[in-house]
Amino acid sequence: MKIYELIKQIIDLVGEFVIGRTDKEIHIKSFANWLSKRMDETVSAEKYEITGHSLEAEIAAYIGRMSRYSNVYIKSALVDLPFTTDMDFAFTAILHRSGPVGKTDLIRKMAYDKSSGMEVIKRLLKNELIEQFPNPDDKRGKLLRLTEKGEENVIKAYSEASKAAKMVSGCLSKSEQMALLSTLKKLDEFHLPIYLDEEKDLTTIIEKYSS
Repeated sequence: MKIYELIKQIIDLVGEFVIGRTDKEIHIKSFANWLSKRMDETVSAEKYEITGHSLEAEIAAYIGRMSRYSNVYIKSALVDLPFTTDMDFAFTAILHRSGPVGKTDLIRKMAYDKSSGMEVIKRLLKNELIEQFPNPDDKRGKLLRLTEKGEENVIKAYSEASKAAKMVSGCLSKSEQMALLSTLKKLDEFHLPIYLDEEKDLTTIIEKYSS
């Protein structure tokens, strides 16, 4: 059974850990620290199968792949609904949750490229899933909101999109999902101010935001 294989691995690791250590150095906390460091060294020694040259590049590559997998699942889930792309649904979902917002604010809520975001908005307007109306607080501006058709279809899409979301989490346990969510939130908190800053020069970004 796999549990006995795991126990054997732990026993072997404990044996490796105690070699050359005194009784005072052998306790659960020091073993946990040693094991964590050893696992980090094992990971760093692995071959980077996608990029072949660095841990950071490999992480970026896998995040990109996950985005593409997610897009495939979402498109499949929404195939019978009037959303041309996954971002069409994402924009309407934001409007459904937050209510009327301006074009720029909507795009920023999605942390999306401005020109691509404007194309999504144009498409949603053309398909009559959203509509624009004068901003009561700013006569020069306009706000976006869902139409009746848009609200009806975004509600239909939620149940289908949840199936796609479940697929994205794949084989992860609940605890692994929570750990991943925590890591992704931490990355988002780092990257969002950079996105909002709208600085395009990568060298400047690195100088400003690298700690």
